Amino acid sequence: MHYTKNSIANYQSGVELLLYNSLNQQSIKNTVTQFGYSEDDLNHIYSLNRELAGIVTAVEQAKNHKRLVFRDKNSLLAGIKKDYMRCLKLARIVLSEDLKAAEALMLNGSRARTYNELLFQISAFVSNLMNNSSWLNALKVYNISTDTIRELQARLKQLGQLSDKCLEAQGEVRRLTDLKKKKLVNMQRYVSDYVKVVRIALEEKPKLLTSLGIGAKKE
Repeated sequence: MHYTKNSIANYQSGVELLLYNSLNQQSIKNTVTQFGYSEDDLNHIYSLNRELAGIVTAVEQAKNHKRLVFRDKNSLLAGIKKDYMRCLKLARIVLSEDLKAAEALMLNGSRARTYNELLFQISAFVSNLMNNSSWLNALKVYNISTDTIRELQARLKQLGQLSDKCLEAQGEVRRLTDLKKKKLVNMQRYVSDYVKVVRIALEEKPKLLTSLGIGAKKE
């Protein structure tokens, strides 16, 4: 019985059967007691499995939360990028002769492909535009108001907050996954030793071994 040969769910089910029957079948409990496993020892291993079950659930919940946060972030980013590109294209038209605007608003050249670089371009465009009333007035010709840019600025702030939440969600998934691995390895050590002892203790009682989910060992 080893977790590397099973899914965690199947492994935990096997440990549950092993410990539940060890604790609730008096003949087994009496036998393993003689081999150094008291009821407290069995309950300790049993509790490790229950703790692991809680952590496995927590990992799945954390992963689901991470998916939702990243979904919200990506959805918001897509909307921001769409509106930004519309404003950018119109700004390139209306401010085509303004070299200072072209530089400050980063109007020329291709858009960045990486998240951080693209965010820098959008942020520079929005913040510098908000600080120059003449550029804002020029864009009003194409139905881009100050409120349009201000709303885009607010969504950029929201995007930054979601990015922070994404990092937190990633960190929590990583923390819980590491904890799960440690708990799993620790429990495996106890279970592995117990199974070895049980095989010896019950070698003349194959039916009891079977009731624990332990098959007869092939010679």
